[in-house]
Amino acid sequence: MDEFFSGKEQTVSEINPYQQPQAELIDDNNPPAQPLTILAEPRKISVGDALGWIGSGHKMLPGHWGVVLGALVVTVLITSAFQIIPLLGMIAQILATPLLYAGIVKIFHRMETEGNSDFADLFAAFSDRTGPLILMALAQLGVMLLLGAVFGGLGYALGAGGAGTGAMIVIGLLGLVAMFGFVYLFYFTVPLIFLGNKGVGEAMKLSLRGFTRNVIPMIVYLLVTMVIVLVAALPLLLGWLFVMPILAGAYYVSFRQIFVE
Repeated sequence: MDEFFSGKEQTVSEINPYQQPQAELIDDNNPPAQPLTILAEPRKISVGDALGWIGSGHKMLPGHWGVVLGALVVTVLITSAFQIIPLLGMIAQILATPLLYAGIVKIFHRMETEGNSDFADLFAAFSDRTGPLILMALAQLGVMLLLGAVFGGLGYALGAGGAGTGAMIVIGLLGLVAMFGFVYLFYFTVPLIFLGNKGVGEAMKLSLRGFTRNVIPMIVYLLVTMVIVLVAALPLLLGWLFVMPILAGAYYVSFRQIFVE
């Protein structure tokens, strides 16, 4: 019947009854995320900008609460289920978590650019930018083990050597600085790799640079969100069902404001 729609007559000689159906290699309903243009130098923001992310994240959600909440709940269930499996489960959790986080980022990207949301986007990174995201997870594990070895060794050496309280306080403060450095070294790497098409090393460098350019706003935002999460946990964790989608939206907004042209 194609000839009736195309306006061209199809002869018998043009028809090959043995021709195999042509498979569609690209899913038109869920194409790979189009790379965003990332600033060469992260944008400097104010404390007010950082606190505004929460309200902006909330504004993105009307009409999409179910998809976002469902994606977050499934992410928690999947990553928690890995913990049941000894050793291999921990490795699988480390590798799968950034892939799922990238899916949540894509959900918000679609909401912003297309005005709709698709739960299937949660698994987009299992077929798009998978390798770089897994390499990032391995880099994260490596840095974590290195910091643990360094500070664990220092603590043991000072304790065995009878170091005074002052030395232990200094080590504790250095550990706190290292913790913030670790968090923000990887904080924005998932969207930078998945949506910005950056390599692992460049994404880590940009993520840390985004923090160092905005130390005070980022720390204030982190402290405020920690308070919000703790308060939301009081009524049997039910408040998290409302708060976590908002904070997920705030995270996407923060990435856009700091890094995207």
